[in-house]
Amino acid sequence: TREHLPEHWVGSWASSQLVPDAQNALPDSDLGDATLRQVVRLSIGGDRFRLLLSNAFGARPLVIDAAHIALAASADSPRLRPGTGRALSFDGRAEVTIPAGASYWSDPVALDAPPLASVTISIHLPAAPSRQTSHPGSRATSYVVAGNHVADADLPGAKAVNGWFQIAGVAVAAAPAARAVVALGDSITDGHGATTNGNDRWPDRLAERLQADPRTRAVGVLNHGIGGNR
Repeated sequence: TREHLPEHWVGSWASSQLVPDAQNALPDSDLGDATLRQVVRLSIGGDRFRLLLSNAFGARPLVIDAAHIALAASADSPRLRPGTGRALSFDGRAEVTIPAGASYWSDPVALDAPPLASVTISIHLPAAPSRQTSHPGSRATSYVVAGNHVADADLPGAKAVNGWFQIAGVAVAAAPAARAVVALGDSITDGHGATTNGNDRWPDRLAERLQADPRTRAVGVLNHGIGGNR
């Protein structure tokens, strides 16, 4: 039976990790005892997910003492869709310490998310990273607010910022035949010319076309484009 088979995890969303330059880094004062809420759009959907957090470029271990995932009320808002919030755990614990240079997968969490759904990822940082790991070219708005508010339905007064920080991927428990394609390239792939929060990069359009055809609905799309990549 399915219950006795190992789960088949397939990437549904991803981004390449960078050290942000001074123009794209957040002030350390924004990230001490702070909640970061970030919105990403999945490609393939499902009912069990895992989140990949990254400290790839940190100079010291990174502590995240709360993490949360939910369906987003919209792609351009920090609001959660009511009733969909789920706390994330790491080896059964709410807190995780990620070594410098490493990344860490969360435990699986039950969340019914259809294909092409926008989800919010909220993490609480008790202290600012020693060096930030980010994807500046997110073409998506993220939100930062003081204190632990990972499960709050909304973040009134949050500071809106550009870029994704400390998040690297989302995987879904999928059918055995499911797989993902990776889009590699420079800013054209990363999203140059795309609309902020519009999810209209060419890999997004590819994901939509794959979902429109029953023969390819089990194919995820992972955008690993990097502006200026050679």
